[in-house]
Amino acid sequence: MTMQSKKFLVVGTAGHVDHGKTTLVKALTGIDTDRWEEEKKRGMTIDLGFAYLELPSGTLIGIVDVPGHEKFLKNMLAGAHGLDLVLFVIAADEGIMPQTKEHLTVCQSLGTKKGIVVITKKDLVDKEWLELVKEEVASFLKGTFLEGAPVVAVSSKTGEGLKELVREIEKISEEIEPKSSKGILRLPVDRSFTVKGFGTVITGTLISGKVRVGDNLEVLPKGLKVKVRGLQVHGKEVKEAFAGQRTAVNLSGVKKEEVKRGDLLATVGYLKATSLVDAVLELSKDAEVVITSGFKVHFHHLTKEVEGEVFLIDKEELYPGERAFAQIRLKGEIVPLFNDRFVIRNYSPARVIGGGKVLDPLPSRKFRRKLKEDFLLKLKGLSGQDLKEVLLVHLKDKEPLKKKELVQLLALPPEEVEELVEELLREGRIVSEGDYLFTKDFLSEVKEEILNLLKEHHSLVPISEGMTKEELKGKVKGSRLLSVALSELLKEGKLVEKGGFFRLSGFEPREEGAYGELVKEVELALRKTPFSPPSLKELSSLLGQGEERLTPVASYLVNRKGYHRVGDFLFSPEAFEEVLSKLKEHFKQKESLSVGEFKDYFKITRKVAIPLLEYLDRLGFTRRRGNERVKGNSL
Repeated sequence: MTMQSKKFLVVGTAGHVDHGKTTLVKALTGIDTDRWEEEKKRGMTIDLGFAYLELPSGTLIGIVDVPGHEKFLKNMLAGAHGLDLVLFVIAADEGIMPQTKEHLTVCQSLGTKKGIVVITKKDLVDKEWLELVKEEVASFLKGTFLEGAPVVAVSSKTGEGLKELVREIEKISEEIEPKSSKGILRLPVDRSFTVKGFGTVITGTLISGKVRVGDNLEVLPKGLKVKVRGLQVHGKEVKEAFAGQRTAVNLSGVKKEEVKRGDLLATVGYLKATSLVDAVLELSKDAEVVITSGFKVHFHHLTKEVEGEVFLIDKEELYPGERAFAQIRLKGEIVPLFNDRFVIRNYSPARVIGGGKVLDPLPSRKFRRKLKEDFLLKLKGLSGQDLKEVLLVHLKDKEPLKKKELVQLLALPPEEVEELVEELLREGRIVSEGDYLFTKDFLSEVKEEILNLLKEHHSLVPISEGMTKEELKGKVKGSRLLSVALSELLKEGKLVEKGGFFRLSGFEPREEGAYGELVKEVELALRKTPFSPPSLKELSSLLGQGEERLTPVASYLVNRKGYHRVGDFLFSPEAFEEVLSKLKEHFKQKESLSVGEFKDYFKITRKVAIPLLEYLDRLGFTRRRGNERVKGNSL
């Protein structure tokens, strides 16, 4: 069986300090997970330890041994995420202790589904005492995920019960679906160190996707770009590592000091960091606190710990055993996905008091009392199982969204996001423009906004042909959807487009009110010097009107009254006809026309003559040959 085809599961230990977790792992695997001198000296685990075990079936188990002492609980939390199975350790000679309760809350909060209760130090008690401990444990675990879980009594010293424990691990491991290697890579960093001759190495449990030697990745939240130089799984060098494996990654492009526990190694370009999450929060029934908005906590997500404040959304107070919607504002950044689990500890004393599930990993705004109904509507929508509805809720809240962003918001692989989006597009429930997605309702709002803007424009500037796409883009809120909205409105017959201008169907520009008077004034001014008209700038000064008011007048004269726009000059139809008449007459007598002759015919300066001749060239009435003009095909 190759490394790739084997099944990989992550098993964690949990339980009170000195209840024999590390000794049990050593008895099972032969590996001493106490790796620091201080741990050896104290005889207790301070930091995370790691070991591995191959089951008779070939399944490889990565074991995370966590500290039990309350002083090192945050280290325990760094290793407790993503466990497939927990070995919940209780010493036969002591029974249920304070950290036993805390560790149970952690496992519950992190959504651990499977577990085996391991009663250690069996050799220290008699049969009757052992039965009493088993009864106490059964009562303690009632109503938790460990109710009805297998209970195995062992002695790590004599080896008694270890074979039975391995059999139980084997049995449960067959029921567990391994983590999916589909989707983007997420590897939460729990250690970072330097290996001489290799450089920076990080370790962690690969919770999704896969990683290959040579991959270009990023370290979040800092966004550091790194390359994978080498990989190890269970102490062996590999070319590729998969979800569910304890993995050591040798990175280039980064120093050891730049990567620390709590960072995330991830596929480039899909995930964003945040200091704000909207979640469903559950307070442990053993918590000796009542949470109100502003309550300070230690927030634990994957391997990261950060301080934060809880703001309740649907309750004023949260009592032990209750749950509520909440926004948690953090003092540092995390990189969460939809439905990620987290644990909270009281700020002081720092005891585990509960945890929950992330609903919106990237909230678009801070919670305020006046926004309560909006937040409740959103969070209820995000609590459902239908991912199509979850997508629509996010789209409404954060419009527009890119498909890439949905990987984090829906916790789906990119290919599954693609399928979901295609389905909703086919159903006509969403629309897309380039990389962006919108709800159908938003498109309707943009269309309505365009119609209202044009209605107002027609009323204010009745001689205008309408508005250009650029003008609309500057005023429509949903400008990314402008092309789609305009296209639909044209198909529906609600708009007309002519010469780059959009106007309401049925509307025709007309000389009306102040603009009607301005048209007359402009025409009068142009008639005075028909072949040498004032420029628009000169007209503006002459008539005491802003150039912005003259622009629609100029368009109206060109589009509706046959005027010719030549650069910054306007020529009346009559003046233009006279120019053509003079040209026809000239070309009867001569083959070519010089600029000087043209200027003399109409008593105009070079400033007017050159743009007018170029305009005539474009229309085909004349054709340039050297410095002169000859008769064009249109004349």
